[in-house]
Amino acid sequence: MKDQNSELPTFPVLQSKRLVLRQLRQDDLTSVCAYLANFEVTKNLSTQPHPFTEADGVSYLESVRAEDPTQNITWAIEHAGVFCGNLRVKNLQGTPRVGYWLGQDHWGKGFMSEAVFAALCFLFEERLVPVVQTGVFEGNPASLRVLEKLGFTVTGKSTHPCRARGRILLDETELEMATARFTEISSKN
Repeated sequence: MKDQNSELPTFPVLQSKRLVLRQLRQDDLTSVCAYLANFEVTKNLSTQPHPFTEADGVSYLESVRAEDPTQNITWAIEHAGVFCGNLRVKNLQGTPRVGYWLGQDHWGKGFMSEAVFAALCFLFEERLVPVVQTGVFEGNPASLRVLEKLGFTVTGKSTHPCRARGRILLDETELEMATARFTEISSKN
């Protein structure tokens, strides 16, 4: 797939009923900075700082736009032409791991469930991965509900640092979905 605005000719653009998952663009910077400046968002992310500055936003955009989409993909989540957040899949050559965030204005609308499902369709049907993993910090029940609703199963517990909270170790619920489970779930949708 080729995105005319993309410097990477193989960047996969995905569409769902309401969303477009596309490459991040320079004009997303203002929204990225505004959303990630909100501690309610960054407190549930492992790598983003708080406070989140414009310099952090510039660095973030540069790093994700330079990613090799055969290794890692960071999609901008867009609804009705408005940037809402992002979804990242890393380690595509091994066991892919999904992470995501939405600006608080876009919470509670079902966008993340829809975006993650679109990414899972891509991963299982086009990339033919056998399993997808993810993790959710304890104290983030909304994210856990998104994943369980989609059919992810809990595989264990771990700890992971949260940069926005001073790199303290937080308890994390580990989840995964295998191809067979995805096939079962997607046949019902």
